Amino acid sequence: RSSDLFGDEIAFALRLARRKRWQMIEERRVQQEIDLHSYLLKLIQDDRDRQLKEADSDQDLALKSKLEETCAKRLTELNNLFAQVDERRKRRDVPDYLCGKISFELLRDPCITPSGITYERKDIEEHLQRVGHFDPITRTKLLKDMLVPNLAMKEVVDHFIKENGWVDDY
Repeated sequence: RSSDLFGDEIAFALRLARRKRWQMIEERRVQQEIDLHSYLLKLIQDDRDRQLKEADSDQDLALKSKLEETCAKRLTELNNLFAQVDERRKRRDVPDYLCGKISFELLRDPCITPSGITYERKDIEEHLQRVGHFDPITRTKLLKDMLVPNLAMKEVVDHFIKENGWVDDY
Protein backbone atom coordinates (compact mmCIF):
# COMPACT_ATOMS: atom_id res chain seq x y z
CA ARG A 1 0.00 0.00 0.00
CA SER A 2 2.71 2.54 0.85
CA SER A 3 4.43 1.72 -2.45
CA ASP A 4 1.17 2.66 -4.27
CA LEU A 5 1.11 5.96 -2.43
CA PHE A 6 4.76 6.54 -3.31
CA GLY A 7 3.98 5.81 -6.98
CA ASP A 8 1.14 8.35 -6.89
CA GLU A 9 3.49 10.93 -5.38
CA ILE A 10 5.99 10.28 -8.17
CA ALA A 11 3.29 10.62 -10.84
CA PHE A 12 2.10 13.85 -9.23
CA ALA A 13 5.66 15.21 -9.07
CA LEU A 14 6.20 14.35 -12.74
CA ARG A 15 2.97 16.11 -13.76
CA LEU A 16 3.93 19.13 -11.71
CA ALA A 17 7.44 19.22 -13.23
CA ARG A 18 6.00 18.90 -16.75
CA ARG A 19 3.58 21.76 -16.12
CA LYS A 20 6.34 23.97 -14.66
CA ARG A 21 8.55 23.19 -17.67
CA TRP A 22 5.71 24.20 -20.01
CA GLN A 23 5.20 27.44 -18.07
CA MET A 24 8.92 28.28 -18.26
CA ILE A 25 8.98 27.63 -22.01
CA GLU A 26 5.83 29.72 -22.44
CA GLU A 27 7.27 32.61 -20.39
CA ARG A 28 10.47 32.54 -22.46
CA ARG A 29 8.45 32.53 -25.70
CA VAL A 30 6.32 35.47 -24.50
CA GLN A 31 9.45 37.45 -23.61
CA GLN A 32 10.89 36.72 -27.06
CA GLU A 33 7.68 38.01 -28.66
CA ILE A 34 7.84 41.19 -26.57
CA ASP A 35 11.51 41.71 -27.49
CA LEU A 36 10.75 41.14 -31.18
CA HIS A 37 7.84 43.58 -31.08
CA SER A 38 10.00 46.26 -29.44
CA TYR A 39 12.82 45.66 -31.93
CA LEU A 40 10.51 45.95 -34.95
CA LEU A 41 8.89 49.12 -33.57
CA LYS A 42 12.33 50.67 -33.16
CA LEU A 43 13.34 49.66 -36.71
CA ILE A 44 10.24 51.33 -38.18
CA GLN A 45 10.80 54.50 -36.16
CA ASP A 46 14.52 54.59 -37.00
CA ASP A 47 13.70 54.16 -40.69
CA ARG A 48 11.24 57.07 -40.51
CA ASP A 49 13.83 59.25 -38.75
CA ARG A 50 16.49 58.34 -41.33
CA GLN A 51 14.16 59.17 -44.24
CA LEU A 52 13.13 62.46 -42.66
CA LYS A 53 16.77 63.38 -42.09
CA GLU A 54 17.66 62.50 -45.69
CA ALA A 55 14.81 64.63 -46.95
CA ASP A 56 16.03 68.11 -47.75
CA SER A 57 14.89 70.61 -45.17
CA ASP A 58 13.50 72.77 -47.99
CA GLN A 59 11.59 69.85 -49.52
CA ASP A 60 7.89 69.77 -49.77
CA LEU A 61 6.08 69.38 -46.45
CA ALA A 62 3.75 66.95 -48.23
CA LEU A 63 6.64 64.45 -48.60
CA LYS A 64 7.47 64.67 -44.89
CA SER A 65 3.80 64.28 -44.06
CA LYS A 66 3.64 61.21 -46.33
CA LEU A 67 6.66 59.69 -44.54
CA GLU A 68 4.98 60.24 -41.15
CA GLU A 69 1.74 58.75 -42.46
CA THR A 70 3.54 55.66 -43.85
CA CYS A 71 5.34 55.16 -40.54
CA ALA A 72 2.12 55.50 -38.55
CA LYS A 73 0.44 52.96 -40.83
CA ARG A 74 3.31 50.49 -40.39
CA LEU A 75 3.28 50.93 -36.61
CA THR A 76 -0.49 50.34 -36.53
CA GLU A 77 -0.19 47.21 -38.68
CA LEU A 78 2.61 45.86 -36.49
CA ASN A 79 0.69 46.55 -33.28
CA ASN A 80 -2.43 44.89 -34.73
CA LEU A 81 -0.42 41.83 -35.72
CA PHE A 82 1.09 41.47 -32.25
CA ALA A 83 -2.34 42.04 -30.68
CA GLN A 84 -3.60 39.02 -32.66
CA VAL A 85 -0.60 36.98 -31.49
CA ASP A 86 -1.29 38.08 -27.92
CA GLU A 87 -4.95 37.03 -28.24
CA ARG A 88 -3.92 33.59 -29.49
CA ARG A 89 -1.41 33.28 -26.65
CA LYS A 90 -4.13 33.90 -24.09
CA ARG A 91 -5.91 30.83 -25.43
CA ARG A 92 -2.83 28.60 -25.16
CA ASP A 93 -4.30 26.44 -22.48
CA VAL A 94 -5.83 22.98 -22.61
CA PRO A 95 -9.41 23.03 -21.27
CA ASP A 96 -9.97 20.79 -18.24
CA TYR A 97 -12.66 18.77 -20.02
CA LEU A 98 -10.00 17.56 -22.49
CA CYS A 99 -7.71 16.34 -19.71
CA GLY A 100 -7.68 12.98 -17.97
CA LYS A 101 -9.02 12.64 -14.45
CA ILE A 102 -5.89 10.81 -13.28
CA SER A 103 -2.94 12.40 -15.06
CA PHE A 104 -4.56 15.77 -15.85
CA GLU A 105 -2.89 15.57 -19.28
CA LEU A 106 -4.56 15.87 -22.66
CA LEU A 107 -6.63 12.79 -23.49
CA ARG A 108 -4.97 10.98 -26.39
CA ASP A 109 -6.81 7.64 -26.08
CA PRO A 110 -9.97 8.42 -24.09
CA CYS A 111 -12.13 5.58 -22.83
CA ILE A 112 -15.35 5.67 -20.87
CA THR A 113 -16.42 3.57 -17.90
CA PRO A 114 -19.91 2.14 -17.32
CA SER A 115 -20.47 4.99 -14.84
CA GLY A 116 -19.88 7.51 -17.65
CA ILE A 117 -16.51 8.90 -16.59
CA THR A 118 -13.84 9.35 -19.25
CA TYR A 119 -10.22 8.50 -18.53
CA GLU A 120 -7.02 8.26 -20.51
CA ARG A 121 -6.82 4.54 -21.31
CA LYS A 122 -3.21 4.00 -20.18
CA ASP A 123 -3.86 5.82 -16.88
CA ILE A 124 -7.00 3.91 -15.93
CA GLU A 125 -5.46 0.60 -16.97
CA GLU A 126 -2.42 1.37 -14.82
CA HIS A 127 -4.75 2.25 -11.93
CA LEU A 128 -6.64 -1.03 -12.35
CA GLN A 129 -3.39 -3.00 -12.37
CA ARG A 130 -1.59 -1.19 -9.54
CA VAL A 131 -4.33 -0.04 -7.18
CA GLY A 132 -7.31 -2.31 -7.74
CA HIS A 133 -10.30 -3.17 -9.90
CA PHE A 134 -12.46 -0.15 -9.11
CA ASP A 135 -13.24 3.24 -10.62
CA PRO A 136 -11.04 5.81 -8.83
CA ILE A 137 -13.85 8.36 -8.71
CA THR A 138 -17.03 6.33 -8.11
CA ARG A 139 -15.26 3.43 -6.35
CA THR A 140 -17.52 0.99 -8.23
CA LYS A 141 -16.16 -2.30 -9.56
CA LEU A 142 -14.29 -1.81 -12.83
CA LEU A 143 -12.44 -4.25 -15.04
CA LYS A 144 -10.27 -3.57 -18.08
CA ASP A 145 -12.77 -5.21 -20.46
CA MET A 146 -15.48 -2.80 -19.22
CA LEU A 147 -13.63 0.18 -20.74
CA VAL A 148 -15.06 1.42 -24.04
CA PRO A 149 -13.31 3.85 -26.43
CA ASN A 150 -14.85 7.31 -26.14
CA LEU A 151 -14.94 8.12 -29.85
CA ALA A 152 -16.84 11.40 -29.43
CA MET A 153 -14.22 12.72 -26.99
CA LYS A 154 -11.42 11.46 -29.28
CA GLU A 155 -12.93 13.48 -32.12
CA VAL A 156 -13.12 16.61 -29.94
CA VAL A 157 -9.51 16.17 -28.79
CA ASP A 158 -8.28 15.56 -32.35
CA HIS A 159 -10.04 18.74 -33.51
CA PHE A 160 -8.47 20.69 -30.62
CA ILE A 161 -5.02 19.36 -31.54
CA LYS A 162 -5.55 20.24 -35.20
CA GLU A 163 -6.59 23.81 -34.30
CA ASN A 164 -3.81 24.26 -31.72
CA GLY A 165 -0.50 23.00 -33.08
CA TRP A 166 1.31 24.17 -29.93
CA VAL A 167 -0.43 21.47 -27.89
CA ASP A 168 2.23 18.90 -28.83
CA ASP A 169 4.68 20.86 -26.69
CA TYR A 170 2.27 20.98 -23.73
